[in-house]
This record gives sequence, C-alpha cells and structure tokens, in this order.
Amino acid sequence: METSWLLRHRLGSENVFSGTRWELFLMVVRGVIENCGRVLWRQFASSKVGQNSRQRLTVAGHPANMTIQELWGWRLVLGLAGFGYMHIFGAAIGLACLGAYLCSRLPYLWLTSAARQRDAAIRQALPGVLDLLVICTGAGLTFDAAVAVMVEKSKPNPLIHEFQQVLHHMRMGDSRQEALRRMATRCQQADVRSICATLIQADQLGTSISSTLILLANQIRVNQSHRAEAKANQAPVKLLFPLIFFIFPSLLVVLFGPVLLGGTF
Repeated sequence: METSWLLRHRLGSENVFSGTRWELFLMVVRGVIENCGRVLWRQFASSKVGQNSRQRLTVAGHPANMTIQELWGWRLVLGLAGFGYMHIFGAAIGLACLGAYLCSRLPYLWLTSAARQRDAAIRQALPGVLDLLVICTGAGLTFDAAVAVMVEKSKPNPLIHEFQQVLHHMRMGDSRQEALRRMATRCQQADVRSICATLIQADQLGTSISSTLILLANQIRVNQSHRAEAKANQAPVKLLFPLIFFIFPSLLVVLFGPVLLGGTF
C-alpha cells in the first residue's frame, strides 16, 4: 500500500519520500551498508584493488545508483555472511576464509553482468544515435548543439546517458576533447572508443564533424554486420553439444528401443 514518509534523507534533508514500505526498507538497508563500506573503503581507496573496484563500477554504469562505498559495503556484508555460514556448518578456519573471499566477490559478478547488458544496449543504440548526430550537424548545428538536441529527442538508454555526461562536462568548462576522453574511459565498448578517438582527432585537425560522423556511421554498420556474420558462423559449433548429448540419444532410443525390447519396427 502506498504511503508517504517524511524522511531525513541521508544528510538530513527534508525531502518527502513517496513509496512503499519495502522501498523505504531497501533505502535504509542500503544506507546502513554504505556507511559500513565507507569505513572499509577509506583503507583501500588509493590501492590497486580500490582503483580496480572503481573501474568496474564505472564500466558497469553505476547500476541502481550504487556508489563505490556501497559496493564495498556489500562486499563486507557478503564476506561476513559467507564466513559465518561456513563456520556454522563446522568448516575449518581456512575453508571459512575461502568462503568469505568467494562471497565477497559476488558483487563483482553482478557488475560484470550489468556491464555486459550495458555494452549490448550501447551497441544496439549506436547506429541510430550516429544518424541523428549526422542529421543535426548536417543541418548546420555545432557538435555541442547537436548533442544537446540528440539527448533531448532520444529515448533514455546507456549511450544517451553517456552523451548527457559529455554535454554536462562541456558546460562545466571541460574541453570537447577532455569530455570525449572521459567518455572513452567510462565505455569499454570498442566502437564507442573508436568514435571518441576519431572525434578528438577531427577536433584537433579542424576537419568537418559532419563528414567524420557519416564515415563513422557507415563503419559502425559494417562492424556490426561482421559481428552478426561471426555469430552466425559460430552457431553450428554451439549446436554440436545438444545434438550429441540430447538429440542423438533420443533418436537412437526411438529407433532401436523396440528391437532391444524384442519388438519389431
């Protein structure tokens, strides 16, 4: 049942929360876990492990608005839960520590899955976004204005969100090249990195953005066509396992089962 709660949200703001009790419960739990993770994150923020965690979260696009402190909070909670579970069932300390380490890696598996889904969404939206940029720049708009129009007119997706951040950084004073470099760092998708590198080079050399985008759009479609052909060529190989272990045995049972049972065809 929908209820309204007056919630001092994290920093004590007077925002009114409208939602279910379950949503409020999740918000409180995530806040507690984030506070726990903040203590742990202070110890690893400057280490290689901390930088790796930050990179994983950035590539995944911060799913569910997760912060790096909340990520480490979940790692801490799941690690303690794994250790407690193994210890309750009488496992040795070494085995319990191994279980705690494996459970603490579960958030990374979730981030990997989220990054894979985000990569697929970006790849799917890329040709249409480039076409819209080509139309806008061909109509006489600058690159910044074309990105603003594209963000306003397009449906929300991970690629549009990335261009929103590019536009935000440029409005905050960053150069176009720096904003595109940040986008290339956040997106590990090969086509997006290629587009960012090409646009940076075009900006440095002063070439036409419109003609560059036309070439990029054509090249992206060729690359996607090649990927589709490669996946189609992999289909026969992937079908070998179900054919050998599922379809062929069933066919043999149907054909030779009556003979083995003393019947006739």
